[in-house]
Amino acid sequence: MADRLIQGSWLEAYLAYTAESESPEEYHLWVGISAIAGALRRRVFYDMGYFLLYPNMYIVLVGPAGRCKKSTAMRIGRGILGEVPGLEFTTDSVTRERLIQDLSQAFKDGQSAMTAYSSEFASLLTSSGMDMVVFLTDIFDSPTEWSHKTKAGGTNKIKSPFLNLMAATTPDWISKAMPLDTVGIGLTSRIVFVHADTPRVKPPFPELTQAQKMLQQMLANDLTAISEISGEYKLDPEAKKMYERWYIERSSDPNVTGDPRLAGYFERKPMHLLKLAMIVAASSRDETMIHTQDLTNALALFEHVEVRMSKVFAGVGKNPINADKEEVYNALTFSGGMTIGQLTEKFSYALRRDEMAEVLDTLVIIGKIRFDPQRKLYVASK
Repeated sequence: MADRLIQGSWLEAYLAYTAESESPEEYHLWVGISAIAGALRRRVFYDMGYFLLYPNMYIVLVGPAGRCKKSTAMRIGRGILGEVPGLEFTTDSVTRERLIQDLSQAFKDGQSAMTAYSSEFASLLTSSGMDMVVFLTDIFDSPTEWSHKTKAGGTNKIKSPFLNLMAATTPDWISKAMPLDTVGIGLTSRIVFVHADTPRVKPPFPELTQAQKMLQQMLANDLTAISEISGEYKLDPEAKKMYERWYIERSSDPNVTGDPRLAGYFERKPMHLLKLAMIVAASSRDETMIHTQDLTNALALFEHVEVRMSKVFAGVGKNPINADKEEVYNALTFSGGMTIGQLTEKFSYALRRDEMAEVLDTLVIIGKIRFDPQRKLYVASK
C-alpha cells in the first residue's frame, strides 16, 4: 500500500486545496466524499448480516443555474480521482443501455465498479425516462449480480456492480420535471441532496499558493493509497454503543424535518450513515475500523445538509405555484425588498397578477416575508 503524504484527514486537505474556488465549501466537501467513495469501490464493506453494505453514494448538488459553480466543483474532484490508477468512469450524459454496457465491461478484480459524473442530472434521468430511475434504484444496493432481459431476447448481466454517482441539478428542474410520486421514495431516498444558493466571494482569477499546488499531487497520491484499502469495516465497541443508542433514539421520529417528502431518506439514513462513516474513516487512516469520532463527524455532515434539504423539493407538490413561491422568496432575500410592481414585472413570464398576489399572501401567512409599509416593499422576514 502506498504511503500517505497528508497528515490527518484527506477531506480537510481537499477543502484547503479548493479554498480559492467560488463554489460553496459544502459542494467541495461532498465532491470530496464522492471521490473517496469512488476510490474505495467494493474493496471495503460493512457486514449487515443479511447483506454487505458498500460505500457507494449518490450525491446531487442542487443550486440555481450558473450561480454556485456546481460543475466547477465536480470537475476538480473528477480530475483528482481520475489520477487514481484502474478506476472506471462513465460519460457525462449516458443512456441506461450504455450505462449497463459500461458497467458490465468494467468487470475486473472481482467487481464492476464505476463512478458516474453528471453535471446535468436532468439529462441523465431523462435520457431513458423511468427505466433509468428504476435501474439506478436497483443498482444502488450493489447486489452480487444484476441482470435483465433485452428487447432482442438476450440477457445483460453485471457481476458485482458498484455504481457511485456524483451529479448536479437545479431546484427548478426538480420542481418542474420530477414526478411527485417519485419524491421521497425509491431513487430520491437513496440520494444525498446538497443544496446551496450562495457562492463564496473570491477573486475573479483565483491564484493557487505554492502549498496548494503541491497539495494537489499529495491528494492524488493519498487517494491512490485509499483506493488500496480492503476488507471489512467494523465499529469499535464505543462506536457500536453510540450507533445503537442513536438508532434506538431516532426510531420513534426519524424525520426531524417533518417534511413528508424526506421520509424515505430518513428511513434509509442508518445505511447512509454507515456508508459515510466508512468514507470518513478512510479519509484519515488505512485501518478498517470505525471510531466514535468517525460516526460523530458523519452525523454532523448529514445534519448540516439536512437543514437545507427541504429546499430541494420546495417547488414539488400538487400546488402549481409551489416553485414560484420559492423563487419569489429567494428574489426578496437577495434584493433586500421589492415593490409588488417590481415583483410582478420580474415574474411576468411565470405569474399572472392574481397568482402573484396569492404567492405573496401565502408567504406572509407562513411568516417567510412581511410587508414594510414605510418603504412599501415586501421583504424577507429575519
